[in-house]
Amino acid sequence: MLSRDRRAALEQAVRRLREGAAFAEVFASLDVSVTRPLRERHAPPPVAAPGPPVPGTYLCPMSACHRVEQRYAGQGPPECLVHERVLTFVPDA
Repeated sequence: MLSRDRRAALEQAVRRLREGAAFAEVFASLDVSVTRPLRERHAPPPVAAPGPPVPGTYLCPMSACHRVEQRYAGQGPPECLVHERVLTFVPDA
């Protein structure tokens, strides 16, 4: 659960990212009490091994960052939580 102050800081940071601010600048401007839990977050272990990789990569849907993701069979496409969109799929040539 997020405190009201932490939630407000995160919402403001997301708004700045959506407006085109650089991620490094926005992240650096956040108080350590906001960013520490983000840095320490761990995903739960997978229940089963993923299938083979899908031939292609997923990129930032807004070309706002250098994010590149690989998807595996049986998984849904990766999403950008900042822009609330699925990443753009680029098939292998």
